[in-house]
Amino acid sequence: MLNLTKTVRIISLSLFVCGIAQANEVMPAALMQLDDSFSHHVLVAEKSTHQLHLFQNDNGQPKLIKTVQMATGKKLGDKIFQGDHRTPEGVYQMTEFLTHDDLIKRHGKAGEIYGVGAFVMNYPNPMDEADGKTGGGIWIHSTNDETRIDKGLDSRGCVVTANVDLIDLAKYIELNRTSVVVVHNLNYLKKDAWETERNSIQKTVETWAKAWQDEDIETYLSQYDNKKFKDRTRGSYGPFASYKRAVFKAPGKPEIRISDISIMLANDYAVVTFIQDYQATNLSDIGKKLLYLKKNEYYEWKIVSEIWTKQGLENMTDSQAKVAFQPSMRFFNTLNPEQIMEITPATGSSTQSASN
Repeated sequence: MLNLTKTVRIISLSLFVCGIAQANEVMPAALMQLDDSFSHHVLVAEKSTHQLHLFQNDNGQPKLIKTVQMATGKKLGDKIFQGDHRTPEGVYQMTEFLTHDDLIKRHGKAGEIYGVGAFVMNYPNPMDEADGKTGGGIWIHSTNDETRIDKGLDSRGCVVTANVDLIDLAKYIELNRTSVVVVHNLNYLKKDAWETERNSIQKTVETWAKAWQDEDIETYLSQYDNKKFKDRTRGSYGPFASYKRAVFKAPGKPEIRISDISIMLANDYAVVTFIQDYQATNLSDIGKKLLYLKKNEYYEWKIVSEIWTKQGLENMTDSQAKVAFQPSMRFFNTLNPEQIMEITPATGSSTQSASN
């Protein structure tokens, strides 16, 4: 006969252990919120372990699906200036793909060191520019000498993987949509702390959007850091605020809808990416907005830079936007690195160059 008391104790113990597991569940601090438009997959490069992680969106949360080895800059630390042989740390998007043929056309035989191809990262981003960092030409590429990867520190600043790994990871990448977060250590937070941080960032963005919609200029501007904010067009906070006050006084109330939100963190800042749908009397437009946020002295998240762009949304219809992402061979026509480095595809070369 089954001992009912023992069964109850076993069930109670199982529930207790399960409760401990849930309470101790941890989440990667770099990935606060994922979505199917701009973060169906995200790469996280962890410099301390020389590991490149591929995460997938799982109902807004990150799910690790693959890890490969990589090499980074020959010198430790965050990139500061051109030629320092350091790999920059931050949140970046991959903006361009250079085929093996592009690399050979540009560099001749020396281009063979980049292996089967290279993805260009948008370094320096607005946060790098605000910090006075220089340099460029930071790529994720492979190599014709894969012993470099075992060394760990063996590039001029780029992220370097094995050829087969780059070909495989490329299946999950979309230009101007897929991000790579570069950190020294991939830190983890207990889930409740992770959710608290995420909610704090979301609150700033939601307050910002509602104030814009309501034409509440004071609440709107209070979401910006009046000391650290920089605008690529208008400069510091003062001229930007004056411009926005004039815009808010214009007749006609706008409709602002934001969707497809992703949130990523690196170092001391967050990047919130979303689709911004702006409808007004004299203007109607949809684009991709990136808000860069930092905490102020009161630990409040404030906007320190913003970018609006069409990149990543070009020629995309509503029906295409709703189609779930499917990994595919977008950038390579074979899984065999030897074939790629022997065949010369008929593609145009790029204007981007590796300067690091």
